[in-house]
Amino acid sequence: MKHFLTLVVVIIIGLGVEVSSVTSRNNTRAGKLFSIFQIVNFPNAPCVGSSTRNGTCFTSDECSSRGGTSAGTCAQGFGVCCTFTVACGATTSQNCTYLVQEATTNPPANPCTFTICKQSSDICRIRLDFTTFSIAGPAIGTTSTGTSIPEDKGGSVGDCNVDSFSVTAPGYKSSPVVCGFNSGQHMILDASGICHKATFDFTGTGSTRQFDIKVTQYTCGDERGGPKGCLQYFTGVSGKVASYNFPTTSATISSTVTHLSSQCYTMCFRQEVGKCAICFTAVKMGSAIIDQGSFGLSVSSTTAAAVTGVQDSGCTSDYLEIPGSERDAAAPDDFTVGTTGSHGHDRVCGRFFGYSDTDLVGVGAVLTIID
Repeated sequence: MKHFLTLVVVIIIGLGVEVSSVTSRNNTRAGKLFSIFQIVNFPNAPCVGSSTRNGTCFTSDECSSRGGTSAGTCAQGFGVCCTFTVACGATTSQNCTYLVQEATTNPPANPCTFTICKQSSDICRIRLDFTTFSIAGPAIGTTSTGTSIPEDKGGSVGDCNVDSFSVTAPGYKSSPVVCGFNSGQHMILDASGICHKATFDFTGTGSTRQFDIKVTQYTCGDERGGPKGCLQYFTGVSGKVASYNFPTTSATISSTVTHLSSQCYTMCFRQEVGKCAICFTAVKMGSAIIDQGSFGLSVSSTTAAAVTGVQDSGCTSDYLEIPGSERDAAAPDDFTVGTTGSHGHDRVCGRFFGYSDTDLVGVGAVLTIID
């Protein structure tokens, strides 16, 4: 008479790895026969590869079938950290994909277009982190010496006439057109049911182009993707923010640093635990007219001493808008939100960051938002 015994053992091993071992035992007078097989399940979670890139944990076969590259192991050695790197012309729906072009003066494709599709229907936000981003910059203007800055130094100043980059978001607001140096910057788009197009356009061969852009997809409700409509989303209790093509790695700001044209987008800041205010101040105010500060938008008013800052109705072209900000009467150089004060402001522009038309070079204001 034959006897059969089936034993199922489920072992949970750290990092969410589930190993199911099934053993069949066949007892006969002639002897014993053992056969063992394993079914291993683990989540396709983010992982850190052996290179500088992040990846997703897959089995070796899954990684290969998806066109990825193994960059080390994950899930207690049962999986591989699969990284995805694509070149111009590629289409991808993989989370944590890198769009890459090594340094070249002659890009292999023009335009260079990447098609980015949602990984699943519950993706609401797609973020692009510019680890490296350097293409030809815009038409430049030069800071004037004297007591005023000309309002119009040429219709093309700030335009991306040589190289450009933008991302579509069908049904939602697309990104602005940017160019120049943007390493360390990011963009987040509302995810569309139609695939997004991230496009570089290049003109000529005189400039060196190089980019390495990480694409991350966030499910609906994931706070890391930021609020809907926010092109940029910042967290943490301190840090620096800058407009696109601002030389964030330079110690000085030359007279030819020029902000880009047609930059209409929203920056959002997460309120951190236990914090009730956000303060903004210019990183560098400048010490002379030709020595640029880290803030300057549109035409400036003038005084006998120097060019100044402008607010509200005086900002008729370019401006930075922080709705509901007010001057705090107890701190004359501050903007605040939620307090009673005079000289409430929404818009700031001009040569320097200040709360009044008498703010001169080197007298920058601090802007405070209070919840």
